[in-house]
Amino acid sequence: MNFLALLCKILRFLIIYFKNLFMKFTAFILLLLTSIFLIACSANQANKKISNSELENLAKQYGGVYIFDEKFEKEIEKREAERKELSKKMKGRDLGDGLYAIDPKPINEKLPRILSNGKRYYTRWIDYENQAGKEAKVPEVYINKIKEFIGDDFSKQRPELLMLYLYEDKDMAIPVTVRVSYTYVKTSYGLYGDEGRGFKLSKQNFVTRTSKDRFILINNKFIKANKDK
Repeated sequence: MNFLALLCKILRFLIIYFKNLFMKFTAFILLLLTSIFLIACSANQANKKISNSELENLAKQYGGVYIFDEKFEKEIEKREAERKELSKKMKGRDLGDGLYAIDPKPINEKLPRILSNGKRYYTRWIDYENQAGKEAKVPEVYINKIKEFIGDDFSKQRPELLMLYLYEDKDMAIPVTVRVSYTYVKTSYGLYGDEGRGFKLSKQNFVTRTSKDRFILINNKFIKANKDK
């Protein structure tokens, strides 16, 4: 009986000991996570020139498509719609699952991607780089037009400028439309990962924001287009 009583006391002591130890360990982990979170937030704010919320506002105000040549934009939209309709009629080789291999040669012969100025156009900057083998860099004179429109807010955070419709003239990429967007890093805190890759207390994702607004260059100045245009 004395042995069983002693054993019970030992077990009770061990239970209380490990319970207190677990609580202390849990409290330590929570304190550590809180400290890391506060330090990371402080460092994040200290290193930022502009907050993510401010970038969101800039994207709402200035993000969208900037149209440098509305005439050429309409030509491209019309030709691309015609090419799409023609491709529907030319189903080509059946690949299964409702997919077809379209031979672009007859489409290009019948409806070439040529503007009224005789220049070949591209619908994406990456297509220009792949097909022309040159960098699709927005010329400085066009960047300055966007900078003039945005004003002082341009210096707060330079937006990302990507040419959508463009053509080449005298070995230079000429933008017809440019997409303006803002990209920032969003940090999330928590427990991420797995046993194979290891665990992290935070993760970062790139977030890109723009808008559906359209800005048309009229009389050498950008004008925000009406919603019905």
